[in-house]
Amino acid sequence: MSGYDPGSGLTYGAWLRSKNIQTRPQGWTCATRDQVREYRSKRDGLRVKDTTDQLGNRVVGHGSDQQSVVIQNPVVTATVNTSTGEVTQ
Repeated sequence: MSGYDPGSGLTYGAWLRSKNIQTRPQGWTCATRDQVREYRSKRDGLRVKDTTDQLGNRVVGHGSDQQSVVIQNPVVTATVNTSTGEVTQ
């Protein structure tokens, strides 16, 4: 079995796909897709569409004319060495 030849004109992924080895086509992401839930509210029976995107942000559509957006701020942690002032993450 011969190895991959960069001079062959094929990308590495195309070469693997030609050998029937499963690889992701270009453009896919390792992150999950947006998660969508649709239901009727208990209070007034209106349709609610609750979407959570790849970053954890939520968009809740109430009926056909209102939206609530909840943005998740990323958590950043760092350690500061007080004697040298060096910051490590």
